[in-house]
Amino acid sequence: MIQTRSRPAVSVIFFELNEAERHFLDKFVAAGRLPNFARALGSGAIVRTRVPGWDASLDKAWRKISPWIIWPSIYTGLAPEEHGLVGFGQDPASIRGKCVWDVLDAHGIPVGVLGSLMSYPPRTSGAASFYVPESLADTAECFPEEARALQDFCVFAARNYSESFGKSAATAIKLLLRTPKSGVSAGTVLRTLRQVPVEVLRGAAVAPERAMLHSYMTRDAFLALYARTRPAYASVHMNHIAYMQHRYWRAAEPERFENALSSTDRRFFKSVGARKSYEGKLAHWIETSFVYADKFLGELLEIADERTVVLVGTALGQRPFDPVSDIHNPVVRLVLERTLFDAIGMRDYTVLHQMNPDLTINLADEVAARDAESKLVGLYVEGHGGLFTVQRRGKQVFCELDMPRRATDGETFTIRHRALEGFRADFARHIHEHGTADQSTAHHKDSGWLLACRRSGRVRATHDVVSVTDVAPAILALFGLPPSPWMDANAKPFLALDG
Repeated sequence: MIQTRSRPAVSVIFFELNEAERHFLDKFVAAGRLPNFARALGSGAIVRTRVPGWDASLDKAWRKISPWIIWPSIYTGLAPEEHGLVGFGQDPASIRGKCVWDVLDAHGIPVGVLGSLMSYPPRTSGAASFYVPESLADTAECFPEEARALQDFCVFAARNYSESFGKSAATAIKLLLRTPKSGVSAGTVLRTLRQVPVEVLRGAAVAPERAMLHSYMTRDAFLALYARTRPAYASVHMNHIAYMQHRYWRAAEPERFENALSSTDRRFFKSVGARKSYEGKLAHWIETSFVYADKFLGELLEIADERTVVLVGTALGQRPFDPVSDIHNPVVRLVLERTLFDAIGMRDYTVLHQMNPDLTINLADEVAARDAESKLVGLYVEGHGGLFTVQRRGKQVFCELDMPRRATDGETFTIRHRALEGFRADFARHIHEHGTADQSTAHHKDSGWLLACRRSGRVRATHDVVSVTDVAPAILALFGLPPSPWMDANAKPFLALDG
């Protein structure tokens, strides 16, 4: 029987800084732009994390290590093929293992969760101080009640993020104006309200600020929740660096890319020079995103007491992918999806847009899900491959769009179906390409990092490289707990506290 524990000798704040690449961390620290990271590196320990069993040589291998797959490995100590998570909105009943905060909570150790990926639904065995799941949660359910205003806005914004979001603007503004109840500052609210008008005045150069707004809100709410409750374990997740690296690596380091135009570039630029002039206005955004993370790390070190270990982890890293030759991943939106799915015979289903154009489709039962899976697998782009990469778990089907690459600038696409001979659908009717030149210029790699530091005393690492599945057992070890039964009993307890 699990016994309730008194407050442990060690506390942990886990700053989940999704996909922040070590290359840029080192670069900006060396340039003096990240003083708090420099201080943490000086007195703390940093290790490289790797994903067990990942094969970089496989076609589109980066999809196998998406953050919604690897962060659960960080949390549970289970490899991706063991925990079974493949997409947002997945039924928790189909998932193996428990998250590190669940284990601590069951031992009576106070915990708080804000935005950790795949953390829905909120839950507690009685020791959770706050629990606010990711923005792509099925509902805005969370606790305490004062956090609900933030989650209402974030879930609404995530679910309605599309080209027609302007139709929902009035609702979004109403929800945004309630977020100060969750600790969001008036300055952050004003910054969010000003974003679209500023974009109208200043153009695409300021549009990336949109990706920062969620982190601003998260920062405000976390500091407010933590100040009120001070749980022994608290996690907070931010994604703004990952976003900037994906889209603006070529802008930041053009020397690492070809002096040529990708098929997406050719929609917007007549020459490489014109493209570079445009991207020059975006070159600072990766550095800007790291500087904000550094500021937040400084605030975490200020609120941490003498017994608190501050962890900064990335789960993954990124590497540059040249859109001219290595990757074709323009920003697109899947629209009128029900029209398409109804036309191929799907019935009685619900669709959740996850990271549009990706979808989760819920069916009534597993039989219906198998039927939907077979129908969706049959969709393909004439002259190219399948329209979606399709996976099924129980009564849910997960679809990830496979964007075809044009052989010529003017090529148009037609959607066909392998089992429906006469079926034809206009690709452009359902796949809307973004009105700017944004596209992927980087993608996932399995090498991330974990930094551990304290306000006083040193933290040592006993290993240079660890598996992502070693992180959860290492956190439990800080609290004097052994690996959970589903974890590797021989997992490396790689962090040591001195002083």
